[in-house]
Amino acid sequence: MSTHEPNAPGPLTSLRAGLNAGLLVGFWHGLLDGAIASFRTRTSEPLDLLGCLAGAVLTYCVVWGAGLVLGALVLHAFLRARDLRSRIAFLSTLGLALVFAAELYWWSREWLFYGVSALDPRRLAVAAGSLVVGAVVAVVAAKLAPRAPKPAKWTLVWLVPIACIGGAAYVGVQSSRSAERGSLNERNRELPNVVLFVVDALRSDVLSCYGHPRVQTPHIDRLAKEGVLFENAFVQAPFTWSSFGSILTGKYPRRHGLVKMAADVALPPNVTLPWHLKNAKRLDGRRLEPTDYTTAAFLTGTVSHGSGLARGFDTYFEALVGHALVEVENPWSVFRSELLVSIFQNKLSQKFDAAQVADVASDWLREHATKRFATKIHYYSTHTPYDPPQRFKDGLVDPNYDGPIRSFWAEHRIAIEQGKYTLTPADVAQIQNLYYAGVEQADEMIGQVVDTLERAGVLDQTLVIVTSDHGEELGDHGLWEHNWMFQTNLRVPLVMRLPQKLPAGKRVKEIVQSIDIVPTVCALAGLEPPGVGATDPREFVDGKSLVDLAFGRGEPPHRFAFAENGIYLSIQDERSKLFLTTEALTPEGWRAALDGRAEKPHFYDLERDPDEKQNAILERIADAERLRAELEAWSATMPIRRDELLRSARDDEDAALLRMLGYAEGVGAGAHDDGHATESKGK
Repeated sequence: MSTHEPNAPGPLTSLRAGLNAGLLVGFWHGLLDGAIASFRTRTSEPLDLLGCLAGAVLTYCVVWGAGLVLGALVLHAFLRARDLRSRIAFLSTLGLALVFAAELYWWSREWLFYGVSALDPRRLAVAAGSLVVGAVVAVVAAKLAPRAPKPAKWTLVWLVPIACIGGAAYVGVQSSRSAERGSLNERNRELPNVVLFVVDALRSDVLSCYGHPRVQTPHIDRLAKEGVLFENAFVQAPFTWSSFGSILTGKYPRRHGLVKMAADVALPPNVTLPWHLKNAKRLDGRRLEPTDYTTAAFLTGTVSHGSGLARGFDTYFEALVGHALVEVENPWSVFRSELLVSIFQNKLSQKFDAAQVADVASDWLREHATKRFATKIHYYSTHTPYDPPQRFKDGLVDPNYDGPIRSFWAEHRIAIEQGKYTLTPADVAQIQNLYYAGVEQADEMIGQVVDTLERAGVLDQTLVIVTSDHGEELGDHGLWEHNWMFQTNLRVPLVMRLPQKLPAGKRVKEIVQSIDIVPTVCALAGLEPPGVGATDPREFVDGKSLVDLAFGRGEPPHRFAFAENGIYLSIQDERSKLFLTTEALTPEGWRAALDGRAEKPHFYDLERDPDEKQNAILERIADAERLRAELEAWSATMPIRRDELLRSARDDEDAALLRMLGYAEGVGAGAHDDGHATESKGK
């Protein structure tokens, strides 16, 4: 990085200046971003920490070296009057300004306008402010740098190449670790692969195989035609984390322990499906080993490794936070995922690839097709924001709609609930149509992965499951999104396909639940389910295998379906449903609720009132009391008590909104308005 060269106006000098500046900026950016990454990943082993920091320096030296060489060529006309030293100083200052601005802009998201689009004026203002602050810091650093003692400068000259060489060696060693996870052997050869699709916020009644007249879902329809469709599948919680916990553990929320969504909350230690597939006991007595399955989770939204919902997976991909494929046992892979350059690259690719999760999952499955694998693929196109690509809107969204709603975000839902905007019937239809378009987008992404499996010749050896973590309100009760106890939130699709092990074209009417997925996978694989022989109530598994039910054998697995959130508990059978507050669960609280001293329980006759428009609690006291007693008895079996749950602000807001709409008093908003409940809501 020598700078002792007379003034040379040619572009070669600018190129050398760009390379020197790039190495300098890359070194400092690698240390800065590496320090942040080490904090976020909790990298503590000294050798791994040094290796990862060196890898970060190498990464940023390459990035900034290329970037500032290009920048030097672009700015050559401006730089040509300067000598090499001045050119390096200018380009270094420019690079450091961008470094500080980028770091400040990105990591300020958690405190400034989190969840707001990058193009929102508020975030653009943050970007402008970050540039100003970054420029000031860089200029100050540039002024102070010449005052550094010569030994420090020479140390830096040697540190840059040493760090780059060390980083290259460390990254190479880590990347060469190719464990033979999933290789076929006598223990796993006849076991099925598993692909679990969870489409966030997907109602069952919006799929064509469940009877929707407009939405076309040919790929899910195909799986249903060649497998089993469960007509009455219910989740255990109307929100994401708790429901995912039940899907992956086979336990009710108050057994697996993930009962709230918050930054400092994670799934407690549990046997999850991917972990069990690598440690289970076969029915013939042999036990699987950790390398018998290779597992991967492809995640969107708030489902992340930080929530504990990726526990047991060897590899994960997180679209929301911008993490590319991460190998859990590779320290550099984990560390690299938190580097800003990796996050920006991943986020940028999402802007040009609406099917990124499906693409990454397809690539991974193609590479691992000769092994025994299990994956969870989480799609988000049916969750807010409803903003599908135009080709999915064509044919569903009214081209003549001239209202203000071009996409539907959570902030729009909040504005509606606060009465800041009153929806017209055309607005309601527009939001619903945007959601329907997201359903067709999810179906296409499912088809993409299924096609990958088929082309690889492993589809018929793969158990394919399609389900959701909860449904979605689309104005049905004057409500939007989820965390409600209505069927729109609790009933979800459940489709399973595995030739030779499951029948084809079978529709099952009996009640099943998300907790049944894990035991069903185990039964189809010939494995003991988790929890066998457990003595700790937290280790029990509540779900039941659905294999006999699919073949029409034996008794239904459940008399009732249960669900709960921070405010309400729900119980239903095939004919009726009750949900009530925690306080009304006890006989004393029940009497207070019926007397009007607390919120009335919600009872619905599902045969006469399948849309749950009329709270029939006063007319059906005896039936409601029967369900309440069953619900109280079930709740008492859970190892976590209801009074130990902490309500979230969202829970309280939702309960207040439900009362405002009149459902607690017997008549709900929209009971007589032809389905467009939201029209009466904002008034």
